Amino acid sequence: MQVNDKTLDAISAYVASDMSSSLRLLQMDQCNLTGTHVAVLMRSMCHVPGEARNLQLHISANRLEKGNSDIAKAIKDCLTPSHLVMRMVEYQTESRFRQLLEALRENTTIRCLDISKASLPYDAGEETCIALQRVFEENTTLEELDISGEQAHLEVARFGIGLNYALTGLKKNKTLKILKLEYQNLGLEGANTLSSVIENNHALTHIYCEHNSINLQGFTTLVNALAKNFTVLSLPLMQDDQNESVKRMRSIINDSRNAAKGESGAKHAVRKTLTTLGVHIKENPLPTPQDIDQAIQILNSRWAKQKDRLVELLQRNVSIAQGLQTRSMYEGDTEMGRLMRPSTAGSDSIIVDAVMRNTTPRVERSNPVDTYTDGKKGRIGSLDENMRGDGSPVSRKEPSSPHGRERSMSELTAKIAKFELGNDGK
Repeated sequence: MQVNDKTLDAISAYVASDMSSSLRLLQMDQCNLTGTHVAVLMRSMCHVPGEARNLQLHISANRLEKGNSDIAKAIKDCLTPSHLVMRMVEYQTESRFRQLLEALRENTTIRCLDISKASLPYDAGEETCIALQRVFEENTTLEELDISGEQAHLEVARFGIGLNYALTGLKKNKTLKILKLEYQNLGLEGANTLSSVIENNHALTHIYCEHNSINLQGFTTLVNALAKNFTVLSLPLMQDDQNESVKRMRSIINDSRNAAKGESGAKHAVRKTLTTLGVHIKENPLPTPQDIDQAIQILNSRWAKQKDRLVELLQRNVSIAQGLQTRSMYEGDTEMGRLMRPSTAGSDSIIVDAVMRNTTPRVERSNPVDTYTDGKKGRIGSLDENMRGDGSPVSRKEPSSPHGRERSMSELTAKIAKFELGNDGK
């Protein structure tokens, strides 16, 4: 839908009149509006300059970059409603998006802002990340902010690695309660930054940070930070990030298995990838499907443990917020104080390393296909993997060599525990 100048004038006249006093939502998404058009609407709906009007203005997917300086000035002059939603805005020039952030530093009328899925020409540069960091530090009105990105098959919209620095500004923020930053590819580094924010910020109550490629180690860091925070009431269980972590581990182990059977060049490439991840493997590892299943089972059990801790900590904070409990009940050497103790879950690479070093033993053969003679019939056939050299069946429970028993889950878990203490178990 496109709004022409005549229609825009009529809408502006309406929102400026007393007839619109009961209006709470004005939705004009995908109306081909420019920043200049939006500035006119904002100035019209502001009945008392500097005083926020309790109204939601939705202007997503419009051409706001054109006339960007006009909308930035309206924001800076505090001629805005209390709720502003401007998702999926494309910026061909990063400096114009930065101009918007600089205006937000001085705004005192917007309480809820959604600028998610903003599309920049490339990852946000240093100056833009500094501008966002200063918004976090200096804005004293925002209570809810959505800066989530987007990860689709044909489109990626996110700030980039500089967001980690920008988030540090939240350590000084005392008004923001709800923060949404999904699909920003935070990773382990971003999880560490967000953890430091959680430890130092006492205003945030709800944090939405799923779909950020946060692994087990990063999730554990977040839960440990929450143990020291009594105000956060909502933090996701990160199920999608767990699924991604499991998928990544299965892929790594499978790739190493295939490379061990394939070309030397493929072996070298996978070995190099594993080394980059901190996994050092022995020559020609051949992890079995059982090895992979055990690794995944251990990984999932570690995630489950941290999820249980997270749920307990959130329940603690809710009880304190409702006045049913006090912080002092969780401080000191008490049974309830155990929630305050940090936990170590190790990393995905430790689990992979343990599997690669301790693959399930196999029957050693000089050639994968041997021949045998059937004495009764005098024919030659292939030696089946489940048959002895004399043709009799081999029991799967019977060791094929003095060291050929299958490892149990407890043995592999114990091995991983040694790795986490800096001992490779040799």
